[in-house]
Amino acid sequence: MLEKVQGLSLEERFNFCFAPVNIRDPKAMFHLLKFASQYSEKRPVSIAMGMPKGSARNDAELLDLESKHQVLSMYLWLSYHFKEDTFPYVEKAETMAVSIADLLNKSLAKACWKPGSRSQGRGQNHYEEEPHPSGLEEGGDESESKTIRKLDSSRRPVFERPRSLIKSFKRKGQDQSSLDFVA
Repeated sequence: MLEKVQGLSLEERFNFCFAPVNIRDPKAMFHLLKFASQYSEKRPVSIAMGMPKGSARNDAELLDLESKHQVLSMYLWLSYHFKEDTFPYVEKAETMAVSIADLLNKSLAKACWKPGSRSQGRGQNHYEEEPHPSGLEEGGDESESKTIRKLDSSRRPVFERPRSLIKSFKRKGQDQSSLDFVA
């Protein structure tokens, strides 16, 4: 991708190649290319990125926050490897990175995601029945009109991501093949 940028010395190209960036993130790669282009044109490398106003409300916004933090981290890393006057917005980048990290923390706390391994605390969850939002289903009885939600030890709802059908299918296939092999 950096081969498109003309005018970089071998050492400069080397520094841009080793910048901490997720190559699978199109936004981060766009900013890397933009930073390298501005640098090769002997212009001060700028951060042209909007700041979010609040914490993430869904996975897409959370990924966007993470991507912005990665871009700022990359800018700071590059500023340490090049002359100070070429990356003049270090203080702004540091402030933005701290603000975005704070928003990431708030977003994760608000979503009830808990740090730690998945196997930790599996036996500590509780379940609670609550009335189905639409009331009784047609032709159903009272037992069918309840939904079950998972609660943690402090009785707060626990967010669970949907499991992939492919993973479940693979797991079933592995379980079946291991039974066939043992038999």
